[in-house]
Amino acid sequence: MSAISAAGGEPAAGRAALDPLVARPRAGSRAALPRAAGLAPRGMLAIAAVAAVAALVACGGRVRSPTEPAGGGPSGQALTFSQIQTGIFTRSCAKAGCHASAAASGSLVLDAGQAYANIVGRPAQEESQLDYVRPGAPEASYLLKKVRGDPDISGSRMPQDGPPFLSSQQIAGLAAWIQAGAPNN
Repeated sequence: MSAISAAGGEPAAGRAALDPLVARPRAGSRAALPRAAGLAPRGMLAIAAVAAVAALVACGGRVRSPTEPAGGGPSGQALTFSQIQTGIFTRSCAKAGCHASAAASGSLVLDAGQAYANIVGRPAQEESQLDYVRPGAPEASYLLKKVRGDPDISGSRMPQDGPPFLSSQQIAGLAAWIQAGAPNN
């Protein structure tokens, strides 16, 4: 056989990088790497590596999965229900004139020992097509919409005596807890 291959006129030395059926570079071969602006394949790989490191740093050094919500508690994690109860409900919601059992606004009691059963998997009084908390579905959880002050809520943003409202970390931690299945932990 001559130095020129019958599969596309390439020299015999370059034959290994060609797909014999369609005379184009095989995936993973050096011939398959694009050459942009005159850069050799190694130069392009260096640029791609720098871009990947920059993207990782921009994400806070950690890449999230597509289903993982941004934010969370102080370390970017979901809050536990006991953290939600003590840090959010007891402090901001379960007080006289709001969601304490004595005269709970909207019949929603958020006192310790009662809150979980009253919100998880329970239809929201103001928007019955949504649950207060729908495990695994933050955007279908009316409680989250109320504390964020989403434009599609009925009434006002919670807590009603805010500002200050919940911090962005508290809201993100609440959303991450819901996304994680709203465990009673």
